[in-house]
Parts: sequence; C-alpha cells; structure tokens
Amino acid sequence: MNILDSATKIPHVLHPTLIEVRQHPKSIEIQNYLSEKLSSERLTHVLSVQETAIDLARFHNVDVWKVNLAALLHDVVKWMDDRELYAAATEYKIELDPIEKIMPALLHAIIGVKYAITLFNVTDLDVLEAIRNHTTGNSSMGIIAKLLYVADFSEPTREYSEADYVREIAQKDLDQAVHQVARYKIEYLLKKGWIIHPNTLRTYNHTLVNSLP
Repeated sequence: MNILDSATKIPHVLHPTLIEVRQHPKSIEIQNYLSEKLSSERLTHVLSVQETAIDLARFHNVDVWKVNLAALLHDVVKWMDDRELYAAATEYKIELDPIEKIMPALLHAIIGVKYAITLFNVTDLDVLEAIRNHTTGNSSMGIIAKLLYVADFSEPTREYSEADYVREIAQKDLDQAVHQVARYKIEYLLKKGWIIHPNTLRTYNHTLVNSLP
C-alpha cells in the first residue's frame, strides 16, 4: 500500500520518501496552514526540521509518518505573541508550572499540542509527546520525541556550530545526541542568565547516567 493511498490513515511504513510524505493530504493541510501563519524564516526552519527528522527516522527504523506529523506541528503556534500564548493557555485551561508562567517561550510547545488535536485531529500520543517536549526535553521521552528534540536543535539552517556535531552523532547514537542537545541548551541558558526548566536538567542527568559504564 502506497503512503498516498489514504487521506486519513497512513500505514506504518518506515521508508517513504520525503516527497511522498509531503504530498500526503494531511501534510498538505498542515503545510498550507503553516504557510499562512508563520514567517518565511520560521517556515523554512519547520521544513528543515521535517527533512532532518525524517532522515533520522529512516536511519533508526522509526515510523516516518509519526515523525513527520511531530516535525510539521512542533512550531504550529509560533505566530502567536506572548499575550496570545497566555490567553490560549487560559482558554484551554492549561495549568502552567511556575517557570512556564514567567517564560512565554516555553508555551508554544504546550499550546501546540492543543492545536494539533483541535485543528488537525492528531491524537497519536507519541506525536503529542514529541511536540510537548521539543523545547525543554524530558527524561521520559520516547523515540519520536527524541528524534524531534534532536532535529529541532540540529537542522541545517541552524547557524551555531554545535548543530553539525549533534546531527552527525545522532546517526550513530541518538541518546548521546539528546544528551548533547540538553548540555548545549543548559550552557546557553547559563550564559544568558536565564531560568533553566527542570525537564532540561532531568534530560541532561538521565542521558548522562545512562551513558556511564
């Protein structure tokens, strides 16, 4: 069965091409929305994350369709300003933790989950987990979430040098790539003097402990 045969249900094939995935009606629906709402720079980033994540999914024999949905939807509400994000959190009755209440940059992942469900009828828990954790990470992330966490940090349009290194090691050891992303994020936040979300620290510690002999 070809990936294009169904507009609503995708078979769990591992190796469709990027072109096949992008031509599926659900992908087109999401891409059209993103084209209308996001800046050209943000859209370029999303499509680069999609390509990077799908490449990694094929390499690690992970469900490409789930990875595709997570990548396309991870920044689905990046068009919102801080006021709109907090208003959306109130509308959806989302209970924010103390850091989320003062760090609006963290909210797009949380609101993005709600948009994935309500606008695009995406309910797969692996996909929603990936969207939810793509910014801070989480020590309990599954494979889809790990792939998105790494791809979002390391896609080729990222200008920092660490992106190339993470993208390279992700093909060999995904957990090590997750660890490096968490480490780089912590170092960046420390330099800026910003608050570090506990989930990022937990991601760093969890992947470090698991790498010890």
